[in-house]
Amino acid sequence: MFEFENNYLLLWVDETIHLMYSDWLRPVTSEEYREGNNLLIEQLREKDIQNWIADSSKLGDISQEDERWTLQELIPTIAGTNLLKLARIAGEDTGSHAKFEQFVKRAEPIYIGNIQVRQFITYKEAADWLGEIPV
Repeated sequence: MFEFENNYLLLWVDETIHLMYSDWLRPVTSEEYREGNNLLIEQLREKDIQNWIADSSKLGDISQEDERWTLQELIPTIAGTNLLKLARIAGEDTGSHAKFEQFVKRAEPIYIGNIQVRQFITYKEAADWLGEIPV
């Protein structure tokens, strides 16, 4: 089990079930966003992660520049890993849900490949969708 926490990101990895969980603890600066995502990518690559629960409910909006960086750099890198399912927790914020759905639609034809991406309100819903994770 790998665990990491700083003042804006909580991360744990259970290699026995190929699961990574990340939780953005607050809105972040552009530098923190990229630094945190680079750490997540490192874990995806090193630990053979197949399932990822990403809690973005406290992240807030990212800048247009960070959105472009995500589309151009982050998503293609994620697509090159062994990730099969990404379950995003967005909480009750329907605006965040809609914005993310639009973002996925823009990324999907080019980058996402075989990765299944869905959004949920709670961790339990996300874990149930992944199917093999004890709750």
